[in-house]
Amino acid sequence: MSAARPPEGAHTVAEGEGAPSFAARPPEGAHTAAKGEGAPSFAARPPEGAHTAAEGEGAPVSAARPPGGAHTAAEGEGAPVSAPDEAQQAAAAASAARTRGIGVSCGLAVALIWSGWSVATRFAMKTELAPADVTFLRFGVAAIFLWPVLLRHGFGFKRIGRLNVCIMLIGAGVPFMMLAATGMRFAPASHVATLMIGMMPIFVALLSALFFRERFSRVQLGGLATVIVGAACLGGHALIADRGAGEWRGDLLFLCAGLCFASYTVVQRRSGISPWHATALVNVGSALVFAPIYWLFLQPRIFTAPVSDLLFQVFAQGVCAAIVAMFFYAEAVRRLGAPRAAIFGALTPAFAVLIGIPALGEIPGGVGLAGIALVMAGVVLVVTGARPRPA
Repeated sequence: MSAARPPEGAHTVAEGEGAPSFAARPPEGAHTAAKGEGAPSFAARPPEGAHTAAEGEGAPVSAARPPGGAHTAAEGEGAPVSAPDEAQQAAAAASAARTRGIGVSCGLAVALIWSGWSVATRFAMKTELAPADVTFLRFGVAAIFLWPVLLRHGFGFKRIGRLNVCIMLIGAGVPFMMLAATGMRFAPASHVATLMIGMMPIFVALLSALFFRERFSRVQLGGLATVIVGAACLGGHALIADRGAGEWRGDLLFLCAGLCFASYTVVQRRSGISPWHATALVNVGSALVFAPIYWLFLQPRIFTAPVSDLLFQVFAQGVCAAIVAMFFYAEAVRRLGAPRAAIFGALTPAFAVLIGIPALGEIPGGVGLAGIALVMAGVVLVVTGARPRPA
């Protein structure tokens, strides 16, 4: 009995032993998942020009082509990297050198002004002027030039805080100046430059570590130890070997003044106000507070002092120390960075010694020179030995 004949071209499930069995023919150009042993397996063809994640053993894998002219992070050994033209490189190098040169010049000017200020204040204590007179001249003259800056920015009580404003006025204002000027009645200019100006970066580092948990590197700790030894050479020698001269009193006052100014520096850095605003705040605020006290309760000597001495102090205190030094210091920080700019403060003791010898006739002894050298070296170690901050 014969079965129904299948349509033409179709095959039964089993047509006999050894007869190949065919499934439905896939669409033209497509491939099944497995076509038999040894037959290559093909997936859907990707778009033209694209590559799969793995194209076979040893086959190169191609990423997306970067835009024309761009370079990947690594193009292979010896691949050329685009650089500016030689003219642009030369201009950039000249600009960087000019910036460094101006920054170094500003830093040297600051060191000279600070050392000159210490000699000028020491000289004032040998004239008819008293510490109160020098203090009034410093802040009164500076306030005349800086009051427009304060009028524009204000005292900043809301932005800075009343407590921080008070710390700034105490740290760099009348108390600081009275401590420094009174100390110069007892100790020479080289001591004020070393124990007050030279120690300021040390006090700043200690206050930052105490209140803001900043840590010291081993180099900085070695610098601190060096500074302590140098200060001991100066103050200890004056206290033990030359106690009758009373220089140790001035040294103690210089250390207190340096601590005051360091507290001002720490607060000013974290206040966010500009150096000019901080300078105007301190000078104008101090003049407003101290002027009534000076005229009502103290004995002004500015009218009886020689005019030459008075004009010299007006220029040294109110113009150079309060305004010009501040401008140069801000420029040095902007062009060199704060750590490099602070290094120039370590030059102040040496400059003060060199200026003080012809101007005041003050020649330090061997122990004093050793102490000055140790303090300068220690300050450089503390300033340059900071741990690098993570990027």
